[in-house]
Amino acid sequence: MYSLLNTINSPADLRRLGREQLPELARELREFLVESVSKTGGHLSSNLGTVELTIALHYLYDTPEDRLVWDVGHQTYAHKILTGRREAMRTLRMAGGIAGFPRRDESPFDTFGTGHSSTSISAALGMAVAAKLSGSTRRSVAIIGDGALTGGMAFEALNNAGAMDANLLVILNDNDMSISRPVGALNNYLAKLMSGRFYAAMRRSSEKVLKGMPPMLEFAKRAEEHVKGMVTPSTMFEE
Repeated sequence: MYSLLNTINSPADLRRLGREQLPELARELREFLVESVSKTGGHLSSNLGTVELTIALHYLYDTPEDRLVWDVGHQTYAHKILTGRREAMRTLRMAGGIAGFPRRDESPFDTFGTGHSSTSISAALGMAVAAKLSGSTRRSVAIIGDGALTGGMAFEALNNAGAMDANLLVILNDNDMSISRPVGALNNYLAKLMSGRFYAAMRRSSEKVLKGMPPMLEFAKRAEEHVKGMVTPSTMFEE
């Protein structure tokens, strides 16, 4: 049933696969997640959404030498499966079993203990700076969710990282999902900006005028996204 997945006991096994085999591995990994989590409980949908990302990271990076720091700790089931804990998934979140979050004492691939706490960028930056000072070529990657990005520590880390010449990659897992509604002044300002009467009216009238000109309509939509990017936090990642 899991002809490819059953051969993966570490990322080293994953890297032996051809790229054309990765879509099939992703399919098997999703099926395994559904089967496993249906028995143990846990976060299903969020983990299904990080399958390709997890495969790509472990395929391209030399983990655990290269460091992956997850700030969406509850979305690391695929990470655990690909790093030698496939059989242990039957004990997920049970007494004496594996944790639902990364744990340093559980695996060398869990480089930092994280939940959803806005700490990944700071931690990964520290690892990147340490590698630079020691003359290592080790790479560091922080995977942070849109919820964790709203934490003050994440903004502080981005500010610090932007001024340092460190080998750090920050990946924003922007799935636009949260258990509760976003709160805070930044969210309120952006919500008002994007839902204001003038903006909405201008958008409707422009779409009506350009509806008969598909190329121009597509151009306008792209321009709108670029303008949004100028006033939203994503700019910090793009520049």
